[in-house]
Amino acid sequence: MTVLCIGSSLLETTCVMNEVLRENEVVRLENKIECGGGHAGNIAYLLKKWGIDTYIASMMGADDAANKIKKEYETIGVKTDYIETSYDKQTNESLVIVNNTNKNKTVFEIFNNTFLKKYSFGVEVDAIVADGNDLNATIAAFDKFPKAMSVLMASHTNNEVLELCKYVQYIIFNKETAEAMSGDKIDYSNSNTIVNVYNKLKQKFQKAEIIITLGERGSVYAINSQVKIMPTVRVDIVDTNGAGDVYTGTFVYAMLRNFGLERAIAYATIAASLSTTKLTSRQAIPSLSEVSNYYDSKFGAANNPNSNPTPQQPAPSNEVVNNNENAEVKKEDSSNNAQ
Repeated sequence: MTVLCIGSSLLETTCVMNEVLRENEVVRLENKIECGGGHAGNIAYLLKKWGIDTYIASMMGADDAANKIKKEYETIGVKTDYIETSYDKQTNESLVIVNNTNKNKTVFEIFNNTFLKKYSFGVEVDAIVADGNDLNATIAAFDKFPKAMSVLMASHTNNEVLELCKYVQYIIFNKETAEAMSGDKIDYSNSNTIVNVYNKLKQKFQKAEIIITLGERGSVYAINSQVKIMPTVRVDIVDTNGAGDVYTGTFVYAMLRNFGLERAIAYATIAASLSTTKLTSRQAIPSLSEVSNYYDSKFGAANNPNSNPTPQQPAPSNEVVNNNENAEVKKEDSSNNAQ
């Protein structure tokens, strides 16, 4: 299996503070950690860590930050053949400030609009994963590999992401992007709003399988036209940065392994939740065995598609949202819930 990840690669610096970030004050930061980042970059890193042959396609500057990112890719085995160098703009960077008291984060990005120019993807791929940061390169890849599975991580709202939504098989929205593109708001006290947002997105992008991640509230998807919620794993949260990247990368891995949609979402949910227990988006990526063992502990090894693929069977736990005028969340037996 070979995957091409297209989009952002950046150098990420994470620091911890023990108070709320305020203006006009000197704040003492702790635990500075520097590593690679970026949505596409983190997805590529996870897939290779889990044994998938992976290429990253990004534009970076001719600077020390780019050298550090490339070295990290090459150390784990992500192939950098499709990284291009810009000689007039710097490599993207981000500073993540994690508030240790409430676990909230503030992200500062130095983001240059640099895009790939060559589109010289010379290797056959089984899947293309895009983060929406390079429209033309992504469309070129879709055109070149029409049989490849295509996944879009729609984590921000702009014309480029909107355009890419028309092409892909799977779209993973976060709550904010789902609300913006549907034109509706999600109210957790009223499950009708969840159904409405999902249905509007499905009507807008009829060819795609729609998934909406809701952070600690789980993720929304549909099986046989029945809208459901996969609950999250209950963990002690340290840093939520990069959890969406882990979710997307895990989903891609699971679909390539023929787990089936519902089990892929269960795996992605577990992995994303476990990633929030450590600092940084890159170093917090769990191992495949951690995720698989957690799945086994909750649902039993016989139900684990990593060892016994039965993709047509439903995942062991979820909540059902009836998509009718009186929709309400129906909680199924939660004795084995992955929470």
